[in-house]
Amino acid sequence: MKNRIAKTLIFSLIKLLIFLNIAFADKTNLTQVTLGDDKAQIIIKEYFSLTCSHCANFHNNTFPEIKKKLIDTGKVKFEFIDYPLDRLAMIAATVARSLPKESYIETVDVLLSNQERWAYSKDPLTELLKLSKLFGITEKQFDKILSDRNLMQNILNKMEEENSKHNIESTPTFVINEKYVISGSFKYEELLKKLKDLQLLD
Repeated sequence: MKNRIAKTLIFSLIKLLIFLNIAFADKTNLTQVTLGDDKAQIIIKEYFSLTCSHCANFHNNTFPEIKKKLIDTGKVKFEFIDYPLDRLAMIAATVARSLPKESYIETVDVLLSNQERWAYSKDPLTELLKLSKLFGITEKQFDKILSDRNLMQNILNKMEEENSKHNIESTPTFVINEKYVISGSFKYEELLKKLKDLQLLD
């Protein structure tokens, strides 16, 4: 019950901070971003927030090994799902989603690899703008992204949709084959053991 109330408050707070009672008509679905073979027997969906230090730890220290040993070998298909839990994370997710689909994963990698530089700085938006320029985003385009409330609404819609299906309580959370839900910044060996315990890997 407490978790349900807490998540309701999170969604309400994000709406209040970002949208301020503005009405939205655009309900376009976000483009799915995945890595790996579509025929893989294991599908892992990761729910992450770009200001979450545990998410950064997972992406910086664990994900490269997952990609090399499980994704690139055809065993796992991996899907990235934006799950921003604060206003700054929502803005960063909007930056990543504003770029072409093929640039999304690289952008997320750069933002998580440099998280301390922008997310925990005294002037996070200025630092985020500096990083955005690496992706070819001008200051004028950045300002436009900051006011792209339709895209932010689509991200929020996706969050609420996924939460209704899987009861996401924290980031990072991983949903495996739309059935198993696990949370935490796992090391590669820990995630591998969980997949074996679920009898998804030998």
